[in-house]
Amino acid sequence: MKKSKVLKTIIVAVLVLFMLLAVAGFAFFKYFTAPVGKYPDKIQRAEIVKHTSAPYQNGKFDNENEVTSSDSGSLNISGYSKPENEIPAEKIDDLKPVSEGEMNISWLGHSSALVQIGKDNVLIDPILTKSGKPLQMYTLPARISDVALDLSDIDKMSAIDVLCISHDHFDHLDYGTIKAIDSRVSDYVVPLGVDSILEGWGINSQKIHALTWWESVEIRKVKYTLTPAQHYSGRFANKKNQTLWGGIYMSDDNHSLYFTGDSGYCDTFAQVYDKLGAPDVMLGDAGQDTPEWSHMSPEELTKAAQDVHASYLIPVHWGAYLYTKYNWYKPAEDIVSQAEKDGVAIATPRLGHLFNYDDIASQNEHWWEEYK
Repeated sequence: MKKSKVLKTIIVAVLVLFMLLAVAGFAFFKYFTAPVGKYPDKIQRAEIVKHTSAPYQNGKFDNENEVTSSDSGSLNISGYSKPENEIPAEKIDDLKPVSEGEMNISWLGHSSALVQIGKDNVLIDPILTKSGKPLQMYTLPARISDVALDLSDIDKMSAIDVLCISHDHFDHLDYGTIKAIDSRVSDYVVPLGVDSILEGWGINSQKIHALTWWESVEIRKVKYTLTPAQHYSGRFANKKNQTLWGGIYMSDDNHSLYFTGDSGYCDTFAQVYDKLGAPDVMLGDAGQDTPEWSHMSPEELTKAAQDVHASYLIPVHWGAYLYTKYNWYKPAEDIVSQAEKDGVAIATPRLGHLFNYDDIASQNEHWWEEYK
């Protein structure tokens, strides 16, 4: 009898331990994978088929042009260095509404930017965290620069009227940032499929405008158009190309800004000019990343700026993370040098510096030389 009770006690203890381990494992799995988000299900994929102008087959998007290269031969990489200390950023502690007819811009590092256009505060691909969930920390390299917008200050500021996302890669769509500032965001503008990820994070679907290539939405007198880009998507290898990618062209009656998103050089840039007109500012992919067909070399970036007839080029996709073995300041040096050769007007604002478009010609300091 005693042996039977002991055996029952052991069995119950083992079952309880198993259940506790299962619950703990499930909780850890959810915590670890939360940044991935949910991808379009069967019903949503059927809706995408009806709606998209981008190549889409068997649940996956594709580029308009065939791309096969995966090397980085044209990037002219030589040397490797990180800054000795964290690169500082000018702090933005308030977002006062822009005056009627003006446009303010701040490059926040990597591809993140703040644009004040119309009467709205617009964030592009914001990453305002230095670290995040485990999966995020393993996916993104250590950040080499400070953040200009502290999440702790967001609640003290004016609203983030519109938040634009170019694609779902971890260095453009940041779980920690989205969750922290969603209560301040009125509208999201994203490519098809990215809406599924946001909704999986608990974002209200009524706030999300999911667009296909060349589709536009007007929000408070500012028009946002998703443009094609030569790139790819996927937060996990088995989720590759299940969501769309692109650039964002925004304009009102007075100003226009074009963010290329991550993109290799292609005929999109000439099409953007033909369909949407010459932008005042082009935020261009200067990341010198791989594979080379999905990003631009300095020569390709200045050619893209010429194709789109941008009044000014601001190189982005650098200054926060190092993915390839090159000196951290190389993208800036190479693009400035190439722009001078090609006669392209370029601006290189300091990290976080919020300036008026009328002052863009003065944003030409080689500030990175202070931190080599």
